[in-house]
Amino acid sequence: MKRIVFSILFIIPFLAGCEKEDSQDLQLLHIREVAWNSLSSQQRASVISDWNKALVSETRYEDKTAYSVTFHTKDDALLGPIIVYVDATTYVVLGYGLRM
Repeated sequence: MKRIVFSILFIIPFLAGCEKEDSQDLQLLHIREVAWNSLSSQQRASVISDWNKALVSETRYEDKTAYSVTFHTKDDALLGPIIVYVDATTYVVLGYGLRM
């Protein structure tokens, strides 16, 4: 009986944590997808890594809370990566980072 109670007490927090991680993963995927869909076909063709794994970071863009999505490209050494800024509440693209 103690073993069953211990098992239940161990499993429930684990499952609750997985649910939170899944919703966060879905949110990050949505942010990446919004950013990816805003790129031109030429920009997409230059991306060298999987867009589903692009780096997403919280930031500020023109005094708004936003996410920056960084796509690494074959031109990173010359121009830098493509950075797309997505509004944190509306998930609308706010702008793009300057590439040199």
